[in-house]
Amino acid sequence: MKVMFATDLSEPKEVTDHVQRLVRRLDADLFVLHVHVPTPTTPLGVDPLSGFGDIAYALYDPAVEDAIVAAEQHDFDAFLKERFDIPFRPALHEGDPARIILDDADDMDIDMIILAKRRHSAIERMLLGAVTNTVAREAKQAVVLFPIQDN
Repeated sequence: MKVMFATDLSEPKEVTDHVQRLVRRLDADLFVLHVHVPTPTTPLGVDPLSGFGDIAYALYDPAVEDAIVAAEQHDFDAFLKERFDIPFRPALHEGDPARIILDDADDMDIDMIILAKRRHSAIERMLLGAVTNTVAREAKQAVVLFPIQDN
């Protein structure tokens, strides 16, 4: 059996402890996935050189994006080292989290996807809960949601 735990790195330790216990009981292979969402370009209403506002510009600095990706890799590595004491296969990807979770689960022939789920208001669900809702709705695999109680 193959189990994927998709993390945004904010889950409390209790969640990763539950994941490990479940994986041990199932005698499963664990895949830990984190998806980095690329930094959007910042639209500017004013040309930074001329000061004219008739032309829209987008600010993008590859060095900043590279630094963000390196920091994301560092945070993912630290999360894995701190949280897991069982064998696992890590993966860090960039893009739309829901799509990547679903595609990776299909590509790796995953049997179960595990996600943490926070309670959100209706507006928060619409804006923030899209990844969990999309994965739960579209996955071909079993999906397990661990509730997180925000204090």
